[in-house]
Amino acid sequence: MQIRPSQTNAIANDATAQTRPRERASSTNAFRQALAGVKTDMQMVTVKPGDTLMSLTRRHLGDAANQFSNSQVLQLAQTVARENGIEDPNRIMPGQAINMAPMTTTAALQLRQSEVARAQLNLNGPNINTPTLDRTLQRAVAKGYMASTELAAVRDKIISLGKRHHFAPDDFARMSLMESDGLNPRATNGSCHGIIQFCSGGNRGAASAGYGQNPKEITNLSVLQQLDLVDRYFSDTRLKDFGPASLDDLYLTVLTPAARNETRVDAPLNINGKQAAYLYEGRDPSGVITRNSIVEGLKSNARDRLGNFTSTVAKMELSRM
Repeated sequence: MQIRPSQTNAIANDATAQTRPRERASSTNAFRQALAGVKTDMQMVTVKPGDTLMSLTRRHLGDAANQFSNSQVLQLAQTVARENGIEDPNRIMPGQAINMAPMTTTAALQLRQSEVARAQLNLNGPNINTPTLDRTLQRAVAKGYMASTELAAVRDKIISLGKRHHFAPDDFARMSLMESDGLNPRATNGSCHGIIQFCSGGNRGAASAGYGQNPKEITNLSVLQQLDLVDRYFSDTRLKDFGPASLDDLYLTVLTPAARNETRVDAPLNINGKQAAYLYEGRDPSGVITRNSIVEGLKSNARDRLGNFTSTVAKMELSRM
């Protein structure tokens, strides 16, 4: 990934990215199932006798409705009223047409933020559960990206960054699996370098990290040293202002910070250059990238890479028996 503006409002229109091959996988986690229960297409509903904005909102949330409190449903209903120009949310008339799409976008974002918030709470407990990060670290050691003696310190650093910048450590692992094959400090495509692919050029990632004049030098740093640069970059791009940062906000901070301004989960994002097929709707590189497709793509890519690693380790263990 090459687009790395270091400021939230910076737009790198002249950036060109390299496509990296990815494999395919299907999504089966509980969060995606819940999100699938929220309709995200443009849908008009017609008010029937007895309908209220609250009842229409609950009906439109479908199976995901039980994940929202009454106050949250009320807020979503108020969003529908505001976006449809309804002055009095308590007064809707039979036969009135209402567009529910603004509510579904807000609902999907709330679901993602709730997932990250739960992960954040886990970071403060005695037993910190980060299964995706742990497997990514084990894979990084096996691939020679870091020494086994560094593993504990790197894990602690990523968890610390998660607390500081309000993201889930497992999401950081998913992001790094896409950007650098999972914490490879020497990863480079010629223009972007390191574990999150700091890119060269003025007002971009490498410059933000203090390596604007010699970006390739980043690859000489260890994973732990590069995490200090990540800390600086996340502060520069104000990631914690989006906290709790969802997986898509975290990845867009690395890819194209300006795209975070588009909050609709199903809207095409302004991302220049070719990206990995995983990130596109339907895995079609000729199509568009949305927040939904980013979440789906990062999770699928992580499952593929970590799944292949687990299979390889299992075969190696069997061969020793």
